[in-house]
Amino acid sequence: MRCFIVFSALCYAAVAASAQADSCATFEECKTILDASPNSSAAHYRVAEIYFSIHNYQSAANEFRAVLNGDLNPKWTEVWSHVSLGKIFDATNQRDRAIREYKLAQETNDKKRGALNEAAKYLKTPYQRE
Repeated sequence: MRCFIVFSALCYAAVAASAQADSCATFEECKTILDASPNSSAAHYRVAEIYFSIHNYQSAANEFRAVLNGDLNPKWTEVWSHVSLGKIFDATNQRDRAIREYKLAQETNDKKRGALNEAAKYLKTPYQRE
């Protein structure tokens, strides 16, 4: 019975951390969540978006890879991490690697938020940094 209680508490903490990570707005908030739940794909995804927005592509790529090695909760973080890695590789003139990521995105068959359309778009025409 004691193991079940401990397991339940750990599951609750993981779910709570995942829900918080979905809405963390600042880098510091996300990092705090990652300290408590280092496998949180949602928190890694938010940190990656922040790095991507300031064109820190190496750090963004590292965070998108952490998403893929994390709990993949929510599931859409997988497909969008591949799309985003593709964009990073396009932006850094690594088209072959970008194409590979867009194809990996398509292999997930996850249509959330237009991800497959985005991957198809950049397979045809490389992403251009804004």
